[in-house]
Amino acid sequence: MGRFDLGVFVDAHHLFDVAPHEQSAAVVLTRIEAAAEEQCMSYGVADRLVVADCSDTRARGIAEDFGQHGFVIRHIPHDSPLTRANALTAEIVEAAVGREDLRTVAVVAEPGVALSVADTLHRAGRALIACTAGQAQAGPAVDRVITFTLDRSELRRLVARAVAGLREDGRKEVQMAELAAVLRGLQPGFTAGDYGAPLKRLLQQLAGPSYQFVEPDRILVRSLGAAGAVREKTPGGADAGSDYRSDSAPTLMSVMREAALVLPPIEPTDEAAVVKALRSVLDLAGERGQLRDAALSDGIPIQVVTAGLRVVADGYKGLGHKTSDLCHQAVVGTTWRVARDQGNPNHLLLRLTGDPAEPG
Repeated sequence: MGRFDLGVFVDAHHLFDVAPHEQSAAVVLTRIEAAAEEQCMSYGVADRLVVADCSDTRARGIAEDFGQHGFVIRHIPHDSPLTRANALTAEIVEAAVGREDLRTVAVVAEPGVALSVADTLHRAGRALIACTAGQAQAGPAVDRVITFTLDRSELRRLVARAVAGLREDGRKEVQMAELAAVLRGLQPGFTAGDYGAPLKRLLQQLAGPSYQFVEPDRILVRSLGAAGAVREKTPGGADAGSDYRSDSAPTLMSVMREAALVLPPIEPTDEAAVVKALRSVLDLAGERGQLRDAALSDGIPIQVVTAGLRVVADGYKGLGHKTSDLCHQAVVGTTWRVARDQGNPNHLLLRLTGDPAEPG
């Protein structure tokens, strides 16, 4: 790259909805630079700015990732009169006016930000690349659109809401097209392609305790205590319990999975983060009637707890830790404790010993 004539302006919060593997600054910049070079627009990043409310841990993490690549980080508090969109717009216009060598501007933000500066940039002879989470209309105002794949954990929550609504309406079977219509009702503009795959494949991958996909295009809605909610197994000695069979376990697993959908997903690559996520699952169980009652009486089988953890930190087993070890860490300082089933010492239970609002 012989010259540096590309400006990149990022709203860290816009990347919240992007699939984790596409959130990194390295991936975002690689795609932007490739698109600019492909169209002979620009050949290197000159101006670099990322805006974020740095009091938000997630936004600050994304901003600091860009900071490692030379980006200036500008803190915009959530209650500031100056919005992130306004700050980006002002910075882009100033750069276009003050930098004659700036040939192309890439904007990673809501589509409205790119459109708001399009006329100014084009009058100044600059090209515009709009980078958005999910699909966005290009149109004549934008020279190139880069679309980032949406996070499928959000799709999992959306599908769970849709299936729950169908269950409440007494529906036991629907066609895929009907479920798609429900999804569009919950999220106007819903497009399966935003999540990187056709709807049929996505529904097959997300099928589980709440519904079953039947070829070629039927969706069977399961009740919360359906037999199809299979037992979970965890690796390693006392965690496994391959012959464990509690009458209530399948129902509790279904309730746990549905409850855990409200928790934010994490990348299961850090032990401390997984333990924190597991503690959130236990906190949630302590608030939910059926789970709380079980935890206060006989205790919740460890398989039920890990069913909830899988929703939040899918792939956590890649850490190589026994689930029982993670549970022992998660209950420290809480009213939960790990115990063995008196009827079968090979099986572990998590018991709630008091009010979850008063740990100790």
